[in-house]
Amino acid sequence: MQAISDLICDFGSGCGNIAVNTDIYNLEVIHAATYQFTSSYHILITPNADNSVTIIFEAKDKARDVIEDLKDFANALIDHQVRYQLNKVNGKIRDLIVAHAFSPLDLHEEIKSL
Repeated sequence: MQAISDLICDFGSGCGNIAVNTDIYNLEVIHAATYQFTSSYHILITPNADNSVTIIFEAKDKARDVIEDLKDFANALIDHQVRYQLNKVNGKIRDLIVAHAFSPLDLHEEIKSL
């Protein structure tokens, strides 16, 4: 069995990277997940020859545990991918509910229905 740590390259002194398959994770999702870490890291996303991107993390504070943060990044990827897929499936329904909730009320009709 492979561990997440096996998929992460740790370069020491607060630098590391991880390759992410773009067949599994949408590029918008990858950007959203990496954005969460920009307060602590300088981040660069580079395309690979296959269907993946390499995401390089360089800590602003060299004392950070890059491996643990990259594991948290892997969880953030899943979170953002699920949100992305739910939005694709349920986004129109959500938009209709919000539109109805903020539509002007006809108070006469509302009173009659009571």
